[in-house]
Amino acid sequence: MNNKPTPLNIAIAGAGIMGLSTAYALSRALPNAQITIFDSNGFPANNASFIAGGMLTPYSELDHMPAAYLPAAAHSITLWADMSEKLGNNFEFAQNGSLLIAHNEDRYLLERYKSILPANDQNWRAVNAREISDIEPALPAQKFPVGLNIKREAHLNPRLAMDALCKAIENKHTTELNIDKASQTHNYVIDCRGMRSKTDIPELRGVKGEVLVVHNPEFTLARPVRLMHPRYPLYIVPRADNVFLIGATIIESANNKTVSIRSGLELLSALYSLHPSFADAHILEMRADIRPALPDNMPAITLENNIIRANGLYRHGFLLAPVMAQCISALITNKTNEYLPLFLKGDHSHADHSERQAAYA
Repeated sequence: MNNKPTPLNIAIAGAGIMGLSTAYALSRALPNAQITIFDSNGFPANNASFIAGGMLTPYSELDHMPAAYLPAAAHSITLWADMSEKLGNNFEFAQNGSLLIAHNEDRYLLERYKSILPANDQNWRAVNAREISDIEPALPAQKFPVGLNIKREAHLNPRLAMDALCKAIENKHTTELNIDKASQTHNYVIDCRGMRSKTDIPELRGVKGEVLVVHNPEFTLARPVRLMHPRYPLYIVPRADNVFLIGATIIESANNKTVSIRSGLELLSALYSLHPSFADAHILEMRADIRPALPDNMPAITLENNIIRANGLYRHGFLLAPVMAQCISALITNKTNEYLPLFLKGDHSHADHSERQAAYA
């Protein structure tokens, strides 16, 4: 009699950061499972994740993220630090904190932001011009008299992170997965297709993000910087070799993947106001893509029989994908995860999971 357990067979659709994080987490939690990821756009897929900023900055996102998500986001940064170590730190992960600044006429925006930060929290502090210069010497002190220094936040290079995850995942197929058919042949199917899941998740909407990548040998940063502005707030994320990614715009659009002239001018104008050396910087890339958003603008995990869907990561993809992947792993293995109730939506029963797990366990 053969009592050898039958490995779980799991298919993942979509090689954005959610799909890749899920494949990586499941391969570690279920080393004997057959885990295959599918994406017709390749590995890494040239998708919305590919042009993300890579900011892991939960406190700096509290104007777009409820404070209840802060512990999950902090855990996700820990997971990124672990992946950085295990995957060779080849995606420029750094945990140097972040900095919020404003021109003198816009300093009220910083005061307003202070009101939404957790009180009596040692993870942030207000800083003056001298302290800003100590933190980031390249920023002109005369332009930025006050700021907010957020500790323990981090950043990474999304393209390098996705490439590192792709190399760590064994089974990859450059074909489009038929979700319904795969659910008949696999124990679980995990849908991480972003906007391509629109037919199955009607409430999804597209939010266009536009970014600029420049090379400026006269400027340096050690951490993400957000320039608060009433019309065009800007964030700038450092890359290796004096390359910087700049983003600012959030446009409700599901169709147009091109950067508009207005948005381009606002990005460039805000960047020049940050430091005059950007007038001579070289534009390496200017791109836009459509990111998937749910009605509450927060990501969610749903379960339909043996189909798990993870979507809505339009703004918090790299920040929350690793912890969501662990939640999916816990859902499949019937293990407890303190963050799962935060993401799992709908009325779900775990009874059918025990039956599927019986053959594996």
